[in-house]
Order: sequence, then C-alpha cells, then structure tokens
Amino acid sequence: MRSIPLVLTAGLALLAVAACSGGEDLPASDEMLPDAATAMSEVENVRFDLAVDGDVPGLNVKAADGVVTSDGSAEGTGTLTAFGMDIEAEYVIIGEDAWVKGPTGGFQQIPVGDEMLPYDPTLLLDPDSGIAALLNAVDSAEAQDTETVDGVETYRYSVEFDPAAFAALIPAEGDWNAATVWFDQETAHVVKAEFSQGDATVTLLLSDYDETVTIEAP
Repeated sequence: MRSIPLVLTAGLALLAVAACSGGEDLPASDEMLPDAATAMSEVENVRFDLAVDGDVPGLNVKAADGVVTSDGSAEGTGTLTAFGMDIEAEYVIIGEDAWVKGPTGGFQQIPVGDEMLPYDPTLLLDPDSGIAALLNAVDSAEAQDTETVDGVETYRYSVEFDPAAFAALIPAEGDWNAATVWFDQETAHVVKAEFSQGDATVTLLLSDYDETVTIEAP
C-alpha cells in the first residue's frame, strides 16, 4: 500500500480544523452555551438596545433602549406602534407598575402590557423567560468565528432555540427561533443577538453589565 506523505497528512488535518472552527479555536457549543446561561442568570442589570428592521408581526416595537434590572425594573425610550402610528415614548417600569410619556404631556401610569407599552424589557433578565432561560433551551448550536463587537472580543455562534422559549422572550409571530449570537470571550455574557426571517431582522445589543443603576417612579 502506498503511504501518504506526512506533510500532506498534516496539511489535511489543519484544513479540517480550520473548516470546523472558522480558523479559530472556539469553545465547543455544549460548553459555551451552558456557561453563557449561567453568566446571564447572575446579571443584576444591563443596558440594552433593541432594533427592528422590517415588519415583524406580533412585535409592535420599532426600537427600544434603556436599562433593565433583575428585580423587574427598567427605564428608557422607544418607538412603538400604537393606535395605527409610530410613537416616540419614554417609559419606566417597576414591578407591575409602568409609566409612559409620549410626545406631549407628562408621564401617565399604565399597567404593564398596555398598548402604550407593547413590549416589556424586564423579560430580558427574567429567570423563567429571559435570556438565561433561552440559552438553556437550545436545540442546536454551531461555533462560527471570533469577532470584535463594539470593542468587545467575542465568539460568534449560530444557535437554534426551542420555539416556545423564544416566544416567551420576544412575542414575534412565526419561526424566529434561529439566531446568530455573539458572546464575550472573557465573561460569556451575550453582547449581541440577531434574529432574521425573510426581509426582517431583530437585533439586540447588550452592554454596561452590572453598572450602578437607580430606577425610580417619575
């Protein structure tokens, strides 16, 4: 039997490794995702930026940003669709109580889930339906590559989540449970998540983990 030259064998092995890892030695998905779930379950507060590009049935928000805490509070601004139009608004959420301020007038108190507050950002850190719970409900995941996102060195993975777990976090109609997720290489925190379907994309950016935050009723 003719033997394969050692140099060729080594070269083929290197090519195989590069093809599997995107040229980098990324953590295996069955290690990265559980580590990230644990890290996210311990987060006390985080700044978020949610952007919706295109029509996403069930999600009546064009954009939202602010700070959310693990005890069920949040504050920030957003562009929401209500009464058939896009409205710029400020919001404060403390537990079951919420306040919204539209383009005119002051804050008015409303219940969480009201048409003037169609998305509850406190879900992001909810232990039962938030990001940590979603990362514990992964159907499949594949390491892709390393990437710098807003100055943070990250690992990028393609992930498919359990549809029911995803629907609990973001109320979008249809199959929105496939995503690209970027994890901080040092902390395993989620830095970015991007969900796409057709021509529409939902992008979530997370930053400023566990900074000092005080949220008070207006």
